[in-house]
Amino acid sequence: MIFWLLSAIQSGNLLYTITVVVGAPVALVLGLALHEFAHALVAYRLGDMTPVRDGRLTINPLAHFDVFGTILILVAGFGYGRPVMVNPYSFRMDRRTGMALVAIAGPVTNILIALVFGLALRILYTLSGGIDFARPDGIDFVKSIFSLIVSFNLALAIFNMIPFPPLDGSKVLLALLPGDMAYSVERFYIQAQQYGMLVLFAVIWLGGRFIGPLITGPADALYTLIVGRGALF
Repeated sequence: MIFWLLSAIQSGNLLYTITVVVGAPVALVLGLALHEFAHALVAYRLGDMTPVRDGRLTINPLAHFDVFGTILILVAGFGYGRPVMVNPYSFRMDRRTGMALVAIAGPVTNILIALVFGLALRILYTLSGGIDFARPDGIDFVKSIFSLIVSFNLALAIFNMIPFPPLDGSKVLLALLPGDMAYSVERFYIQAQQYGMLVLFAVIWLGGRFIGPLITGPADALYTLIVGRGALF
């Protein structure tokens, strides 16, 4: 997002600049807060009171922001919110299945946000046509901001499904693997947990040209499917 902002300022394009200045914070707050709230809500519904005691069963963004995860989003374009602590042994089901449901609730929520804003954007395109980048009006600013929100949430959902701790995909993978293999992978995850985000950050930073397309490719494809036009961001 920092690169978006710098690019917007350097471009001198009023539409692009206002979209990034206004839309990026909205996308960040909305995407992360509801993502983490979804984790807390599903854990609570499965019988775990930990999110309630920790004050995470709320849509208040201040309860869900993680300093390093937010910096990662600003610098690398991908990141995460403050992890919701849960006790899987309190679930009314198998703990791995329960953790997978809690984990996938976050990305699914981001997809739903993208659907809501994406379908609204599709309707706006149908009613008023494309964006006039040279002489934008009020509707053009709304379309551009909606576009950024859709792109951000799709990228956030796909990034979080990477099967490496502490990202959500690691919990989903454990629920899908057979018993012995799941046990071995879980042991590896426990050992790697404390270095997980540092490893991911290094991989994205050093191998961004290879990792980026694996995230932006599916995100752009979903964007086109939902909106009916190519992504702007």
